[in-house]
Amino acid sequence: MVFALSDLVSQQAVIKEYDNTELTYPWAGGIDACQFGAIDLNQDGIKDLMVFDRRGNRVLCFVNKGITNVIDYSYAPQYEIFFPDMEEWVILADYDADGKEDIFTYSPMWAGMKVYKNVSVNHLAFERVVYPYLTYLQGEMPVNIYATNADYPGIADVDQDGDLDIVTFWSLGGFIELYKNLSIENYGNADSLNFTKTDYCWGKVAENEESNVLFLDSCLFDKSLSTGKTRHRGATFQVRDFTGDGLIDCVLADVDYPNLVLLKNGGTLEETFFTDQNTAFPSDGVPVNLFSMPVTAIIDVNNDDLDDMLVSPFDPNPLVTENKTSIWLYLNIGTNEMPIYQFVSKNFLQNNMIDVGSVSIPLLADFNGDNLPDMLVGNFGKYDSSYYESGRLFAHFISQLTFYQNIGSANNPVFKMFSEDFAGLSALNLRGLSPAAGDINLDGKADLIVGSEAGKLIYVEQIANGNWDIKDTNFGLIDAGAWCTPQLYDIDMDGGIMDLIIGSENGKIAYFKGSSFSDGIHFQFVTDHLGNVDVTDYNLSNTGFSVPWFFKTPQDKLNLVVGSEKGKVFHFDQITGNLDGSFREINALETLLDTLIPDFDMGARSAACLADIDNDGSLEMIAGNFSGGLQLFNSSISVVPFVDHSPVNQVFTVFPNPTSGALHIRFQNIPQQKIEISIFTVGGQKVIEESYPSGLMQLDIQHDRLEPGMYWLNVIVGDVNERIKILML
Repeated sequence: MVFALSDLVSQQAVIKEYDNTELTYPWAGGIDACQFGAIDLNQDGIKDLMVFDRRGNRVLCFVNKGITNVIDYSYAPQYEIFFPDMEEWVILADYDADGKEDIFTYSPMWAGMKVYKNVSVNHLAFERVVYPYLTYLQGEMPVNIYATNADYPGIADVDQDGDLDIVTFWSLGGFIELYKNLSIENYGNADSLNFTKTDYCWGKVAENEESNVLFLDSCLFDKSLSTGKTRHRGATFQVRDFTGDGLIDCVLADVDYPNLVLLKNGGTLEETFFTDQNTAFPSDGVPVNLFSMPVTAIIDVNNDDLDDMLVSPFDPNPLVTENKTSIWLYLNIGTNEMPIYQFVSKNFLQNNMIDVGSVSIPLLADFNGDNLPDMLVGNFGKYDSSYYESGRLFAHFISQLTFYQNIGSANNPVFKMFSEDFAGLSALNLRGLSPAAGDINLDGKADLIVGSEAGKLIYVEQIANGNWDIKDTNFGLIDAGAWCTPQLYDIDMDGGIMDLIIGSENGKIAYFKGSSFSDGIHFQFVTDHLGNVDVTDYNLSNTGFSVPWFFKTPQDKLNLVVGSEKGKVFHFDQITGNLDGSFREINALETLLDTLIPDFDMGARSAACLADIDNDGSLEMIAGNFSGGLQLFNSSISVVPFVDHSPVNQVFTVFPNPTSGALHIRFQNIPQQKIEISIFTVGGQKVIEESYPSGLMQLDIQHDRLEPGMYWLNVIVGDVNERIKILML
């Protein structure tokens, strides 16, 4: 069945910058730790883009318009349903040489890989051809080709005989194994997957058992066996000729480390022998420095027939990656035989999505009293820095609230981002801020109750419209449980007095009854297991991370949705008059939201809120997930991002913009350091790169230096790196 785009996730919503340029897929749901593949999604002969985000095993599809030298993708969720279930990692590779990319992916519980053949004719389709795992022949016995969820194998024609071979790390040590495909030798074609292990130490290289140090010409003995240790798990491969000599090289990354290492092949087609290593790949520009364990994809992103490079974290640990800047794009300005990768962006695709960091927890409420719902989004945190402790990698995250004010109308909502640190809560240096809104002090203005990892509630009072004060960091001395997620709602129907409902790490929901007093609303504990709701999947873990949202249906029935660690949004009814009993789990969101979406699995760490945002008599749902983005169901809502015009944080101003004459760049509040200016086309080509001494106050770029069109202006001063779009008329 082919679903129309409108049947799935609404993507018509527009993000506009201050110059009215539009971001194309704000509600795609965010991305964090991704692998990429080029594949023809709509069977038009143009390679499109498949994105697999291992945070929740999410597939995102982007259709390529195919314009030469232009990066132009449109989000196309209607193609996601055609992909099979895939977990942890995915490699798209055409093993049978029919021009259609097949799927190699991790086989859970087997420490191996399964394979799906691309059998597309009139629409995208796959057929499983290998299960439970891909094997090689050891004598007459088929043996699993070892591949874990923490290792990304290399799949390429290593010996260049026409079929795909596999390289991966040995299960017990730091040596690379080569599995040769014998399809050509046995059958004269590439349509089979018959492997034999031909090299136990491919390239004659060994990895240190406790770090990412590589030893060349080091296969005399197995060091891991001699010390009784095994190699730490986690590595990624990219196998192809990077040096133009006709021999297969290898780009390798290691768990806990941010760099890529290029191993250069100085051997022969028959025997790979790595003779040199470059630990700062690519060295022709900005080397990859991306926590943690970067994985590469070689794809022609801008339709110039040159293979570009995308880089993203592969680390299975979701708490060490750089969330909002985790997709690096390098455009190839060399050739396919000898690529030269030029750094373009740290947030490819991400810069066109709503993205608040790691985990997104949306809240709809009227904060300024104009009877229009605004949106506030909590998060686990925004990546701040990485550090090592006792040889292990850790990352520091700081949680904050992102505020979108509704500047539209009752029937045409438009959310504009006004702040990425609403009420200044980042100063508390917490993780997991989760907001709830309601008039706590009964002064007629919305206040905030905010949960966090610490399990205490923060009371933030709106002292005047748009002015907020953190009044109490242990509100009511309530023990809300770790990673608490509050909501304020009158669930006992006692005259509009808000009650306090709290989800938490334990997957259950606590209930505190609200009572009105002269100084505001007080809350009294009732139960820590409201409705007997528990969204924990004990087959997955012992934690549930419940996020409750009570709401009224168009039929005035009280319902509840609960986000969860596993990503499913649970739906309950039979609540009114049954607060002492068990709520009934139902599967009615599809009908409630008038959509044909098969299920409401957001990937991981889901959170959702529902309301009639556009006043059309039906409900809309905004859902968050671990990757920090949002998805919108059953509506079309415009979203305008925040542009900070404050000179305190701004390095430069540009005027006039757009311009048909000279472009003036005025610098302010900058340190006494060298100024570096770069201008890129929207396709990523650098057209101007210059450096200027410190103390510069103004720079003019003459119109005749730039053709008419849209450009990115990038300014670097010391540790400050700012970018803005400019339009030359």
